[in-house]
Amino acid sequence: MERRPPACPRQAWMEDSSSQESRSPGLQLPSSYEVTTMQPLKLDTSWLPIYKEEQEAVDSILAFVTSPNKEERDKATFLQSISVLCRSALKHGLTQGLDLFCDMYQLAENIKALLEEEPRDHLCTDLRHLSMLALEKLSLVDTALEGKAKSLLRACFSSVFWLPAEKGMPKADLALYIKTLNSMDSMLRTVVLSFPASRVSEELQGILELLLDFTRCEREAVRERAMARIDVLTRVLSDYSTLQAHANVGRGTAGPVCSGEIQLPLLGKLLGRLILFRFSEEQTSCAAFHALFALAEFIFESRLKDRADQVHWEAVTTSALCSLSARDCAKAFGKYLQSHERTDVILVAIEALGDANILDQQVPSSLLDVALEDPDVWLTDAPKIVSSILESLPYCSTQAAWERAESLLRLMTNLYPTTVVILLCKAALQGDSTAPELWELMSSMPETLAKILEDFANLLHRQCFRCSAEGPRTQPMASSSRKAEWEELADEPDVESHQGCPNVRTAGLLLEGLVGLSQRAEMARNIELFLPGMMKILQVGSEDAKMKILLALRNVLRQLKKSKASFIAVQLVGRLLPLFDSECSELRELSIRMLAELLQLVVGRDEKRMRKEVWRALVPLLFRMSDQVPSVAKASREALLAAAELLKWKTLKHLLQRERLWELGACLLQKSRSRAEDFIHQSLPYLQDPQANVRLAAVRFIGLITRRLREQTTDSQADILSALQPLENDWDISVSSLAARTTSILRSPCVQQRPRGLLRALRCCWP
Repeated sequence: MERRPPACPRQAWMEDSSSQESRSPGLQLPSSYEVTTMQPLKLDTSWLPIYKEEQEAVDSILAFVTSPNKEERDKATFLQSISVLCRSALKHGLTQGLDLFCDMYQLAENIKALLEEEPRDHLCTDLRHLSMLALEKLSLVDTALEGKAKSLLRACFSSVFWLPAEKGMPKADLALYIKTLNSMDSMLRTVVLSFPASRVSEELQGILELLLDFTRCEREAVRERAMARIDVLTRVLSDYSTLQAHANVGRGTAGPVCSGEIQLPLLGKLLGRLILFRFSEEQTSCAAFHALFALAEFIFESRLKDRADQVHWEAVTTSALCSLSARDCAKAFGKYLQSHERTDVILVAIEALGDANILDQQVPSSLLDVALEDPDVWLTDAPKIVSSILESLPYCSTQAAWERAESLLRLMTNLYPTTVVILLCKAALQGDSTAPELWELMSSMPETLAKILEDFANLLHRQCFRCSAEGPRTQPMASSSRKAEWEELADEPDVESHQGCPNVRTAGLLLEGLVGLSQRAEMARNIELFLPGMMKILQVGSEDAKMKILLALRNVLRQLKKSKASFIAVQLVGRLLPLFDSECSELRELSIRMLAELLQLVVGRDEKRMRKEVWRALVPLLFRMSDQVPSVAKASREALLAAAELLKWKTLKHLLQRERLWELGACLLQKSRSRAEDFIHQSLPYLQDPQANVRLAAVRFIGLITRRLREQTTDSQADILSALQPLENDWDISVSSLAARTTSILRSPCVQQRPRGLLRALRCCWP
């Protein structure tokens, strides 16, 4: 194995030499060999144009960033040197290469590290103040803070905002604290004005988002400091064109961007928070008041088009902002906001209903009153608003807040029923503390639920019609994809189609919610409203949708009185028969077990109607007893037994109980010879069943009645021969051989025989 080179060459050489000397006394180092001491690498910064003017500042910076031990005095010198270097470079026009120097020696990162190391429980040095000054000067150096401003400002805000409240500070610290805040405000103004025009909107948005996060803090002092900095930024925003023009003249850069070009996606959120704090009883009220005025100036500058708008704005805004009505304030701004901004104001108000830091809960209620009065203007983004209501419900600590949220939710239900119901289902199925209230709320709107369910069924029907016209292109939605479908709903901007119906992807939530609701008595009482939609979905829905409908129906039927359940059971049997042959074994089993339960529900006059329906189920159940899935085969046997009970068919019941299954086909034909043709037509599709066991059972049953058909010249013989012919080449030898024998019997000439019992004759055909 190769030996690694030593980390200390001189020491390793000496050790190696001494070891060799001990082993070979005659081996000596050459007399000319000299041990030299390695000298530290000297950092050359003479290439900086500003170096000659500010050599001392540059050397101080280099000494700090390369020193392993940093004393408090060194930190202050480092920060002061940055300010001196940048100020001098700007003054003398020697900024070339300064951004590279700042990046190479990570000046911004070092300032951030110093701020993060400062204790948050007291203000003992002026390091924070010096850091703000250094960052202010750094921001004037092109690209020195590019991509770093947000993280640096987060460190600045955290370092200052989390200090003890002003009242609890020692007098000696108070003056330094005020000086630090002033330097922070100056730094903020300079940083914003130094951004290139192409980035000012994005960067300002990021800073405001940081400050808004601090306004949610539980500590009042933190909220107050954050709101005061928002006040500073909104004033910069309102005077942006003038301030930037002045700043650029000093820097000799290009002209400023106008206010109308500044885009703030969080303008609505910012406005909502400002209104909340403007009408609070905290110290934040004053800063929020001034910030609102500055924000009004910005909107006036960037959005008003004519003199009439200007007069209206000045009159309405002034009176609204000086009054104590949050409602008037929201109305004054609302006229000039875009739709998504009005939505954000409402989202802030909804969130505030569950925010314990909002002392006056009447303020968010007043904002919501504006939306309730003019929903077409304020309540346009249904998914966002409804999701916000549902997220806030668990945190509504007062009855008044809960009632306000519920009233808004009911209004949204009237305007956007599908969206509300689907999102209600999503929230209720998560099973949090509000789930019982959400189920209760959904139970109180049966007409809406039923209408949405029928709309979904019609949508499926139209889709099924298109698919049948164009040919099959997609498989039914598999159960395994259910979870992914629900998770995608959170990122779905629109849970309704353009026609106001639920789309196929999100309607799974509606059906899952329906299963949950079916366990409540309210749905059972209103089952007639739901039946049309449920029946349609059983006909054209996916396998997953059909299973949910069956589960919901089973839950409801168990709660109904027997007379009402009996009536519905008769209607439902016909919808179950096609499900016996589903590709999904779970759906096959569920539908067959459901049939057995329905047969036990019928009473009175419904029994006669049910007997007619159940005859259509006998042949499918006979074949499903050969299903390769044991649970499906068992369910089929139990359903046949329930049918025998209803039909009062002792022989069939006896055979099933004794498990003499090979005689069941003959028993069916003996009971009703006139139904032989119907049995044949029911059997033919099963000759193409994917399961060999089922195909074999179908061929065997057809063989039982072949002798009877040989005596008649009917179209059925031709149909049987056509259907059996492909099975003569079936991959399963049992199927192919029995199909060949049955075909041979059908094609052989009819020979007159003495009459014998039909049962004996049919048994002759059994292999």
